Amino acid sequence: MALCQPLCFALSLHFQLGVVKKQAKQNGHSNPLPLAPSTPTSADPAAVSRTAPTSTAAAADPAVSPPLASPPSASASASASASLPPLAVFRLSPPSRPPHFPTSTAAAPIHHPAASIHHSCARSAFAPPPSPRKPLAFSNGGLRLTPSPPLVDRDRADRSRMEVCAARAPGKIILAGEHAVVHGSAAVAAAIDLYTCCSLRLMPLADNEAGAAMVELDLKDPGLAFSWPCRRLREVLLTEEAAGAREARPCSPDRLASITRLLEEHEIPEAKIWLSAGLSAFLFLYTSILGCRPGKVTVSSDLPMGSGLGSSAAFCVSMSGVLLTAAGVVTAVGGISGEGMGWELVGKDDLELVNRWAFQGEKIIHGKPSGIDNAVSTFGSMIKFKKGELTNLKSSNPVKMLITDTRVGRNTKALVAGVSERASRHSDAMASVFKAVNSISEEVSSIVELAANDEIAITSKEEKLAELMEMNQGLLQCMGVSHSSIETVLRTTLKFNLVSKLTGAGGGGCVLTLIPTMLSNLVLEKVIAELESHSFRCFKVEVGGQGLQVCQGGFSCFNGDVV
Repeated sequence: MALCQPLCFALSLHFQLGVVKKQAKQNGHSNPLPLAPSTPTSADPAAVSRTAPTSTAAAADPAVSPPLASPPSASASASASASLPPLAVFRLSPPSRPPHFPTSTAAAPIHHPAASIHHSCARSAFAPPPSPRKPLAFSNGGLRLTPSPPLVDRDRADRSRMEVCAARAPGKIILAGEHAVVHGSAAVAAAIDLYTCCSLRLMPLADNEAGAAMVELDLKDPGLAFSWPCRRLREVLLTEEAAGAREARPCSPDRLASITRLLEEHEIPEAKIWLSAGLSAFLFLYTSILGCRPGKVTVSSDLPMGSGLGSSAAFCVSMSGVLLTAAGVVTAVGGISGEGMGWELVGKDDLELVNRWAFQGEKIIHGKPSGIDNAVSTFGSMIKFKKGELTNLKSSNPVKMLITDTRVGRNTKALVAGVSERASRHSDAMASVFKAVNSISEEVSSIVELAANDEIAITSKEEKLAELMEMNQGLLQCMGVSHSSIETVLRTTLKFNLVSKLTGAGGGGCVLTLIPTMLSNLVLEKVIAELESHSFRCFKVEVGGQGLQVCQGGFSCFNGDVV
């Protein structure tokens, strides 16, 4: 398409030349166009001269243009030229960038050594260098194309040499069994379609050699950015290259102390001091997997932090996924949903490796995590967890929930300790509570796998699930982990005959409300409006979706931007 307009213009000129040649022949001129070798120099597309350009390469190829006759003498040329109309003798000097050539190649597919995906929303920001131009030349009335040096956007070319990839991991909810799982009962957890996304851009190695290389972390949601010179990381962590990404290793106390010293060099706002654990996990994962290779990681999330939806696990899983993908250890196995974002699934063995690395990051953040959150975020779908054993559950029908974030912070460790203290004071009664919770979790895991092929079966399945959620909430109240904000959500949804339960540690945080298939959107919007009138925040989610996904083409999900 880029050559269509200049070709049409050239063919029009060729037609006019033919008419003039015929007129000249009738007047007795055998060669109306005197030819002399010349090199186009004018940048004006309308430039006129009395010579026609020749191309050595084109003239030598009979398939492009027949050999040119020897130039006539100067006197003959002058005589012939003098009798011709002005239009008959001229030369088109091709401009270095014709004004009618498109200057953007944004619609072209992206071809990059590290890219296997064409990401439509990022093309304008990450287009390849412009293709070589082919200026026009005339020879003895014939048209031929001669190549000119390519016009290269050096900034884009430099960016195309950068290695870019992205990964995203979902949050999670606990359908049944929170707190009781610590005391040996089963729990059921599920992935939700709210994601944390990490995008990585590895800088050219030349930057590292120049001594200006940095490892950068951009946290979009709190609006904070951090950077560490690679030279400083090597000095403190004593690592030049990754020790081996194929084997997840725990963070030793000495290494964690070194990372803490690095963080102390940053002035983290007092209100954001809770970020320190996450930053420590980032530095550990980055330097353990990629060494001190310069790069920038950008993180964005749909998940509210500290609300029981597994935001820290989603952070560790997506971070591990993107770093291992950049290291060439994790690869995609195929595309998924028609979102057009280029997300691909990861094989089971690679997911196992990501899960092990993410668990090491979770240990830095939480100390002694159960492993449920990172497992659900990695593998997706639903799982049953009991005494350290994971069982994958396959949901035959989509389950939709309304998640209400009360925006009330809570201390998970204090809540867990409180349940343990109550169990020690009332051992028999609490043992019965934990046993009942175990039965609920087992039944929930059976119900979600039941196939329901019609509206009656689906409604029956949802009613059973709602009853179990209601019973589980009552038992959580017996454990002493409810909160006034949670009770407000329960009362509000009950007005519309909907069942809710807390999810996670309780004491605030988030509350689940089952959305029946037959519930109208009008009623649901009324529920949301009333909940939001209490300054709560609501999310409509689908339960049991995909786990970790990667994008190896180098495009992130941050509004189509390449980072």
